[in-house]
Amino acid sequence: MKKLLILIVFILPAVVFAGYTLVVKTEPFASVYVNGIYAGMSDIDGVLEITLSSSGEHRITVRKSWYIIFDGSAYVSYPGVVVFHAPLKRAGMLRVYSNVYPVEVYSEDQYLGKVNSVQDTIYVPEGSLYITFKSAGFIPETRLVNISYAKETSVNISLIEEVLSINLKIEPEIFSPNGDWYQDYTTFYIYLSKPATLSIQVLGKDKKVVWQWSGKGKAGSNQINFSGSGISDGAYTVIAFAQTEKESFTATSVLTIDRSSYTYTKEIVLTTAAIAVTGLLFMFLISAGL
Repeated sequence: MKKLLILIVFILPAVVFAGYTLVVKTEPFASVYVNGIYAGMSDIDGVLEITLSSSGEHRITVRKSWYIIFDGSAYVSYPGVVVFHAPLKRAGMLRVYSNVYPVEVYSEDQYLGKVNSVQDTIYVPEGSLYITFKSAGFIPETRLVNISYAKETSVNISLIEEVLSINLKIEPEIFSPNGDWYQDYTTFYIYLSKPATLSIQVLGKDKKVVWQWSGKGKAGSNQINFSGSGISDGAYTVIAFAQTEKESFTATSVLTIDRSSYTYTKEIVLTTAAIAVTGLLFMFLISAGL
């Protein structure tokens, strides 16, 4: 009994007051950040011991000159010491001379960064790499580039502008804006090969415009919802028009507004929700002994 009391006196406080210690192992003299806050620099052996105030997931970022930035998550679930390895890849510096900016830089689908002018440089892993350069509205260009550790490498690219094209898809093509919560609106899915001024018109059988929208379209997918509010049932023509300073392109499709079929989806959803809430309330009253 006496021995048990001694164990409780000395061990219990150690358990209760034990903290969360994270030991980060990386390159020597690297700057370590925890959840975006500077935590210190690793020693000559590449080790940094950090005392955490709480358990859970912590974002670990490690930076060092001429190395690719490490960004990962450390999970601490119990008091004590947790060892976290943050390996760094050696890198060289890349400077991009381009006919257009900004340029996004990728290596084997891994995003490396963006350069906004010739003054910008980015770290790239050392070695012979296929590097892809992308800019919105231009055809991507891929080059085999030799990157040396702790040295700057320059590359000269000339991106070719994409030809403007547009594709229009309406989903669903037949919709019923009758307030039953089922297909009460439709969506215009518009794909642009490059950024352009975009306008949409919905025309009736008499070719009169019953609805229109205009704005800036981005390269890739654009989505615009159409409610059909105030527009009569019937078939309509949808025209999507894209334009740049030098080009223009049009895509056409059709849609139908039909309010004749009422599905009672709204009533079913509301009734189901009311039954679920009532059931939960009933269970609560039973558990509370009321």
